[in-house]
Amino acid sequence: MKNGDAADEKTSALVKEYDAKVRPWLELAEDLRTLNLDSALAVPQICVMGDQSSGKSSVLEALSGVPFPRGSGLVTRCPCRMVMRRAEAGSPWTAVASTGSSSATIAAENPAQLTSIIARLTESLTRENGFSTEAIVIRLSSPEAPDLTVVDLPGIVRTATAGQDMHVINDVNNLIEEYLRQERTIILAVIPSNQDIATIDILERAHSVDPLGERTLGVLTKPDLIGPGNEDEAVAVLTNVRKPLKLGYVMVKNRSQAQVKQATSNVAARHDESKFFATHPIFSRLDKGLFGIPNLTSKLTKLLVHRIQDDLAPMKRHVEVLLSKVRADVRAVSSYGTAETPSERQKLLVTLTQEFARHLNDCVRGEYRDRLIVVNPNLRLYTRALVIFTELQSRVVDAAPDFRSRRFIDNLAKDLDGLRGRELPGFMSAQSFYMFIQQYIDAWLPPARMAAAQTRALAAEVVAELFSKIAVSYPVLREEFVQVTATILEKTEEKCIKLLEALILREKDPFTINEFLQAHINKLRYDRFESAVQSAFTNVAAQEGGISGGGSWQAAKEHVASAMRSWYRDAHGVSSAANAQDMAAILEAYWTLASKRFVDNACMTLDQHILSTLGPKLQEQCYQFVHNEQQLESFFTEDPKIVAKRKDLIQLRDRLVKANTAMASIQAHRAPPPRHSTGSRQPDSAHNGISHGDISSVGGQLIRITIDIGKAGLGLQLADEGGRVVVRGFRPGSPAQQAGMNLGDILLEINGAIPGTFMGTIQKLKSLGPGPVHLALDRGTAKHISPAAPAHLP
Repeated sequence: MKNGDAADEKTSALVKEYDAKVRPWLELAEDLRTLNLDSALAVPQICVMGDQSSGKSSVLEALSGVPFPRGSGLVTRCPCRMVMRRAEAGSPWTAVASTGSSSATIAAENPAQLTSIIARLTESLTRENGFSTEAIVIRLSSPEAPDLTVVDLPGIVRTATAGQDMHVINDVNNLIEEYLRQERTIILAVIPSNQDIATIDILERAHSVDPLGERTLGVLTKPDLIGPGNEDEAVAVLTNVRKPLKLGYVMVKNRSQAQVKQATSNVAARHDESKFFATHPIFSRLDKGLFGIPNLTSKLTKLLVHRIQDDLAPMKRHVEVLLSKVRADVRAVSSYGTAETPSERQKLLVTLTQEFARHLNDCVRGEYRDRLIVVNPNLRLYTRALVIFTELQSRVVDAAPDFRSRRFIDNLAKDLDGLRGRELPGFMSAQSFYMFIQQYIDAWLPPARMAAAQTRALAAEVVAELFSKIAVSYPVLREEFVQVTATILEKTEEKCIKLLEALILREKDPFTINEFLQAHINKLRYDRFESAVQSAFTNVAAQEGGISGGGSWQAAKEHVASAMRSWYRDAHGVSSAANAQDMAAILEAYWTLASKRFVDNACMTLDQHILSTLGPKLQEQCYQFVHNEQQLESFFTEDPKIVAKRKDLIQLRDRLVKANTAMASIQAHRAPPPRHSTGSRQPDSAHNGISHGDISSVGGQLIRITIDIGKAGLGLQLADEGGRVVVRGFRPGSPAQQAGMNLGDILLEINGAIPGTFMGTIQKLKSLGPGPVHLALDRGTAKHISPAAPAHLP
């Protein structure tokens, strides 16, 4: 075999390896973006940002080979996403352009034609106010194109030019800020080399959202315009001494205005750039990797691929959460069946009615097992009815007279005197008791009526909301259910109020065989006696000297005896005042007993006659519609808004499913880790910065290790640090430590599968039986802890 053929085969192999390991990740990001999930899922992307006339479009032109429109002021007036893919050698140059809101595409046969198309689309999108947030999307393929996707944003505007809308400044700033804030956006900050870096706005904006510079890459343009002797400033920035960024800087030289006028080709421009840096007295002495479009292209590709790989698991988890929510939303606006034919409509009405009755019965009984009721607290009818019952109890209690107040007893004494008939002195009239208690019980009726009205309103509200969720897309049917419910509740409320009035009437005829009444009367009497004794002794203690102060015990005894005799005459003597005190105790005791009994009976009446009967009556009433075909047809005319919402949700669900499938597919196609002997470990090598392993370490060395698990397990202590599973301890004699695992290693793969959540990883490791397990680790990214002081496990 000739040397040339061998070289060609080697190059071809490298290209195939590159295509296998790099392009799928770029295509994944592009596939996710084309699913229009921008508002739901942030996908890694590279955005070109900078001041007007900083050379942004020239950088994109150098990367793509497409001459972008040039001029002064705001030339880029809308975002432009350039999707570039390298084609096989000998393939034709192809490109299509479209806008974000349209699937229609315009094909271009050459770069010059594409430039014209970009200009026309820009005019179309910005016709109204000279600026648009809608993006132009360009998909380009050629043998010279890199595998890269970048977004060119309008330059930062400080003053509006003649004929330009004054709002354009805020519009452009808001657009740039929107892209800057997206945590998965790689900021390609374009900076003219001939300006003072301290005045560059884009670096300050990037720093505000990326203070550590972890997703900001600086591009220095226009190096040929640096004044002689002023190169030190540019070198300090380029070498990360001034305004340092973790991703660093790259300096490029784009076509000058003279070269643009001369139509200098992209190939010639790259040759001129290479010659410029190679012969420059200052720049030629620096690392060659800091200069040129080829180095920038390679760095951007690797950076984007690594970012996609790093964010794959979080994006997948995010999509799965969204998918679960959207599926629930789809179910919420979906029907229980079709309603195309009369028989289907009959069947659907019966199904909906039965489903409604089942749920309503659960709501009334307080059995909240069904998900529909669990996630909608307003449907928990009995729980809310208990609030009404408690309020009824409070209102009845509040209606009680103040039986123990002096004013009440004095008024009661006057009323007893006014009602005295032929009773002998010392005897109370039973008729007086009946009259008083009936007067107090009448105060219970208004709270009872209010409770009935509240229960009716609550039942109507729950029925309307419950049926709106069961028959979400049928407004006519929902309205009919509401009307039927209102009619039923009106009748049941009337019946219920009559029953409550009957309860009041029954309570006004006092009766009980409950021992509570006698016990409570005795308690009230004893409480009065105890209060009198306490008052007597308190007065003795208050007198000067008292017993403990040297006063006479005999005098104290006489004082207490005198006080008790006075109390006995007032409370038990033959007088109106004594009768009033005793009557107040009897009234209070019976009122307490009767009010408790009434509240219980009233609540049970509301429950039985308004709540519990509603479901069966509604079901019976709705079955009458089954044979009315004309009415059924109107019932099952769907709400256009719900139909449109369901369509949008289904489309979003399908897009999320595709996104989830795409991410799962690229995970599944990762090659399993190579099998080594127990305890062996092997760092992955790299070619042109692209890892040979199918996963990429974020910032350290990718290690593959095989561990032979014994009965005691791996002997690891793991920690969840920023979504990463990090090794933070070993048990003595840990097989993992013996196999070469270090503290600070980040777990990337278990037997070829990417771990999910932290707890999922723990469960996965615990489920592994005895035998070999293959792990992929990132070594060097997490803060390393010296193995000399391991964290011991129990």
